[in-house]
Parts: sequence; C-alpha cells; structure tokens
Amino acid sequence: MIAAQRLEYIIASLREKHVVSTNVLSDQLNVSEMTIRRDLDELEQLGLCQRTHGGAVVAGRSIIQETPYSERELLHVMEKKAIAHAAIQMIHDGDTIALDSGTTTLHLARLLRERENITVVTNAIHVILELYCCNGIKVIATSGTLSRPYLKEAEQRDPCLVGSLAEETMRKFRPSKAFIGTSGLSIADGLSNSVNEEASMKRAMMDVSAETIVLADHTKFGHVASFIVGPASMINKLITDPDISREFEENISKLGVEVIKAQLE
Repeated sequence: MIAAQRLEYIIASLREKHVVSTNVLSDQLNVSEMTIRRDLDELEQLGLCQRTHGGAVVAGRSIIQETPYSERELLHVMEKKAIAHAAIQMIHDGDTIALDSGTTTLHLARLLRERENITVVTNAIHVILELYCCNGIKVIATSGTLSRPYLKEAEQRDPCLVGSLAEETMRKFRPSKAFIGTSGLSIADGLSNSVNEEASMKRAMMDVSAETIVLADHTKFGHVASFIVGPASMINKLITDPDISREFEENISKLGVEVIKAQLE
C-alpha cells in the first residue's frame, strides 16, 4: 500500500472511530509503527488529527491525559463513595460479578467486605488485596501481565492485570454484572481509557457479563481518552453523582442507558 492509500485509510478510520492506535494501524496496514507515526505526523501538520501517546485523535476532539493512580485516589472521594454505596445495592446474595480496576471500583470492593456469598472476578490488584481476608467473598483473579503504561513511577500506574491471557481467563466466566470504571465517557466515542491493554480488558469484561454498570463521576463526561473501550450503547446502567449535566443525562438516556444519581452524604 502506497503512502497516499495509507493516509486515506487512516483518515477514514479517524472519521469513523475518532481515535486510532499506532500499533493497531501497523497491524492493519502491515507496515512498521515508525511508518505509522510518520503518517500521523503528516496528518497532524495538515490539521486533520491531533497526536496522542500511542496514536492520534480526530482534530478538535478533547483528549484527556492519564492522571496517576495515586493522584486519582484523592480526587472526588465523596462522589466515589456515594457511587459505590449506590452500586452495592445492585449486588445480591449468590451473584457473580466482574470488578474492574480503578479508584471508584476500589470503593465498591471495600463495601463488599461486609457481604457474603458473592463471587468476584477481577483483574485489579487492589481489589484482590482488599478482599483477601473476606471469607464470605470468593475472589477469582484473572491471570495476565501487570499493566505497565508510560507513567514512570510504580505508584502512578493502575495496579491491574492485562493482556491476552487475562482476557482469555475473563472470557471463561459469565458474570451477572460488570462494574466498570472509565477515563472518559462521551456520547460520540463511548467509554475510553488511556492505556490500550486496559481498554481491551474492560471490553472483555463487558462482553461476557449479562449487564454492564459504569461507575463514573461527572468529571469524566464529554471527554475521551486515547483508546476506545466500546460505544455508550453497551452500558446498561450509569451510576454517577448529582452534578451530571441535564444535557448529558438526556443524551445518554436516549441510547438506552439508565442513569442513577447517587446521593452525597
């Protein structure tokens, strides 16, 4: 495929998906990632895209940067606790649930310590440690490799397991509910994450679960991270805080998503 054909393919992908990944394009077009990076640089110079770590986004799209996990733990704590309290009401005796990595889902794991006869399938190291001593909770950890994104310090990264082995393990289960966190959620782009492997693992959890419940405070709405997890229409329920805008609530409800506003204490 000549350069002009590659550029046309990339432009079409940007128009359709809004976000493209360097390694995915490299596989699709059978060229090196260095070649794709040069193509993306050329498109950026033409004003057709905005380069991001690991890929590019269509020009004019608001891209959020990854905030270190250690910093996110300190942000919007009251909202996250309220969201977790609303989420625990949806977990019933005998349930098998999938629990994603993230700071909001960690609050849900802490509430699960008081429950019994629940099976939790998770790729989140913090969740595993939180539930380690709970005799009433059966914890199944996915296999896989530790996620190691570009953040340099270990405490900045999301402590979770990812990769093909983790996804293969996840796909052996059929949880009744998947509780998923997100870096960004927009009407056009759906759920997104700043790390490709983590986005792919979230998608695997959603694919095998009977119901997807997203836990996200209002600051995530209208933003998109570098890698798409799936469209907003894949979400069954969205648990958020009362500060969700009326416009966003109305638009996402039109996609069949039930919006639940947790009450702050």
